[in-house]
Amino acid sequence: MKHNRLSDADFGAKGNYTIILPIDQGVEHGPVDAFYATDHPEMLDIDYQVDYIAELLHEGLVGATALPRRTANLLCKKYPHLSKDVILKLNHGNNLNKDLEPSQAIYATSQDAANMGGVGFTIYPGSSKQDEMINYFGKVQDCKPKNVKTVLWSYPRGGYFEETSLKTIMHATYMSAQLEPDVIKVKMPTNSNLLEQIIKAACGIPVIFSGGAYTGPDLVLKEAKLIAEAGGYGMILGRNIFQREPVEAKNLLRDIHKIFRES
Repeated sequence: MKHNRLSDADFGAKGNYTIILPIDQGVEHGPVDAFYATDHPEMLDIDYQVDYIAELLHEGLVGATALPRRTANLLCKKYPHLSKDVILKLNHGNNLNKDLEPSQAIYATSQDAANMGGVGFTIYPGSSKQDEMINYFGKVQDCKPKNVKTVLWSYPRGGYFEETSLKTIMHATYMSAQLEPDVIKVKMPTNSNLLEQIIKAACGIPVIFSGGAYTGPDLVLKEAKLIAEAGGYGMILGRNIFQREPVEAKNLLRDIHKIFRES
């Protein structure tokens, strides 16, 4: 398979794959847990962070990056030639008060991404906020600038169900497919041996799988192999990349690329 960049004309086409670097966890988990208290505390410095993201893009180790508004704008200002590989994340949650119902606030609009390559948006199927979030994404689809792609994070939350069961993730994937984003992002299911069923539930829309919380490289590579063999479009890896020391992170990315290329 060939590695796609977001800026490629055939982004999302069958026979290709992509690796996306999201760095929106500073909003959700806070900058201490996301950056400072990790093996890569330099990521707390926004100038360093922007340069590091650009470095990974320049080296072709990631095909896109998903960023909150401030970081996205800084990256596009310093490296305008990379702007079409930037996904502007429009909404975010945070875990400061875990007693609140799962929800996400709007931090940016699709018009803010006019000079970028894509927008990202999260919905929580099964939550009390699902209709509001789905309706807003419909407006994003209607109002986004031409040639700006959409990546839909679909994370079931807030109900009396197992959030990562195969049945639940398939349901969330099928719902997302009806909204016709360019790419659907879901979490790895508890039973990761049946990923092809999730991909089928996407009705032909490319599916990328979340890398989740920081874990050992062997597990990341095992999941990469399962995704590639099932026909997944790729992975979206945040904490498993930017929380590692750069040399280790780059070597892990190279190993992931090898798995997808040879699948």
